[in-house]
Amino acid sequence: MGFDWRQLAWSVLVIVAVASTCGALVFRRGVVRNRGFFVLCVCAAIAMVQWTHFGELHSIFVDNDAGAVGPRRAKTERHQPLQFHEFFHYYIGAKYFGQLGYSGLYDCTALADREIADEDKTPPRVGPWVRDLDDVLSDNATPIAMQRCRDGARTRFTDARWAGFKHDLRELARLAPDGWWNDLIYDAGFNPPPSWVVTGGAVANLIPIRIGAFPSYLVSTSLDLGLLVLCFFALRRAFGMTAAVLATTYFGASFISSYMWNGGAFLRFTWFTAVVLALCALKKERWVLAGALFGVAACDRLFPAGFAVGAMIPIVLRMRESPPHRLIFKRFSIGFASVVGVLVIASIVVFGLEDWRVFFMRILRHGDIYYTMHIGLKKVLVYRDWVPSQNFMGHDGLATFKRWNIHLRDTWSSARAWGLPIQLAFVVATSFAARRRPPYEAALLWGVMFMFVFNIPANYYYVVLVVVPALLYRAAAVATDEAERMRSYIAFSAFNGFWMLTLISSRLSNDVLVYNFYICVTFTVMLCVWIGAWMAGAMPGSIARTSRYR
Repeated sequence: MGFDWRQLAWSVLVIVAVASTCGALVFRRGVVRNRGFFVLCVCAAIAMVQWTHFGELHSIFVDNDAGAVGPRRAKTERHQPLQFHEFFHYYIGAKYFGQLGYSGLYDCTALADREIADEDKTPPRVGPWVRDLDDVLSDNATPIAMQRCRDGARTRFTDARWAGFKHDLRELARLAPDGWWNDLIYDAGFNPPPSWVVTGGAVANLIPIRIGAFPSYLVSTSLDLGLLVLCFFALRRAFGMTAAVLATTYFGASFISSYMWNGGAFLRFTWFTAVVLALCALKKERWVLAGALFGVAACDRLFPAGFAVGAMIPIVLRMRESPPHRLIFKRFSIGFASVVGVLVIASIVVFGLEDWRVFFMRILRHGDIYYTMHIGLKKVLVYRDWVPSQNFMGHDGLATFKRWNIHLRDTWSSARAWGLPIQLAFVVATSFAARRRPPYEAALLWGVMFMFVFNIPANYYYVVLVVVPALLYRAAAVATDEAERMRSYIAFSAFNGFWMLTLISSRLSNDVLVYNFYICVTFTVMLCVWIGAWMAGAMPGSIARTSRYR
């Protein structure tokens, strides 16, 4: 389910209305406040309705007869909060991580599928090729993949556990056409750190896919919705209702992190929730809690550690002359280190050190792979006229993808002499811009910069950007100095320009590599404007912040 014209039209309308209303609220606050807030609430409601594809959610195809087998069995289309692809990776990958590790998910799915086919006297669902999770730029013939499972992960399964694995695959097969399975085993695998798996796996093992006739998988896919509601109330309490409504609006009116990616998946918003709650804790000056929440986010996905670094920049720069700031740093560090230590040690106890070694090896490798819809500064620096117009589909397409990536790696190697100074300039400029901001603003700016400049995350990880306009608007609205108000509003306007481009980008070109490049370029411009606006506020002579973080 893509981002269709209805969603595009309503999203553009919502962002235009929100940007206009926020301008009026910032510069004519007393005149339009009540009406403006009403408009923002209406926009938020529209945005969230269209986020769910106007209630259509995801299409799944459920077997009419639970006991039927074979490709001709009757199915009924239903619209439910189940992102089949993501659910398979994160639910199955987490539940059986102790046996599958990082390399066995696809190979053992192929083997289990063949055994199920033999038992049911039906054709196998998995086709002739399976992606190699030890090298995602390559694949293996299905017989080789099955043998790899027999020699590796299958030996870590007990017979009862293997039967449970096959049972879960059968349950998933009841929810989708057989043709979907080849896409499942041709992605990039299951890649969260063991510190996430130790909790995510426990939840997956607690909630079965189905209990009798009850579709308990809907409980698993609804957990993220509860986390998102928690984020809304936390933002409301820390930053006010307007900021919470704005974040909700941009969350709904989003292309790069739309519902099609992670809506109806399994615990894909845990790191986002931890970051949002940490920002709220910073606003409330709950330093230990903020550090602990950033620790949770970093153990979920490593890059949120950049938000923690940014939060402490204005604190560290004041530590020398201010004992209270030294105490803040100490409390924050205790919270961060305690949670990271507990989760890492727990994961080592449960899974061992080897999985951590494999994880870091894979992450380093993934950080140097250029996927089509991943977003980062390196996508801008290595773009050349030969980059677009590629076909990466299927076995032959994967060979093209490998050659393309090797060429891009060589391009980055040749550009590194001037690329690294650009990255360093972003670090210096962002740190300077953050030095006089409240810790929650510094955390957001530095974390977003770190994501974009030093990583190439998948587009849906940029869901964290929905907090940016909320805090930029708030910074402009509460500013007591007109220059400071204008600086934050300029950054807010630049963000709206970037967000609008993301909405229309896929209509500017039919080539995903081209419109992804447009998004990356516009992101670079937006980030430079944001950094520049706050750098101007950090210059000598600008109005200093009060000691109490507003």
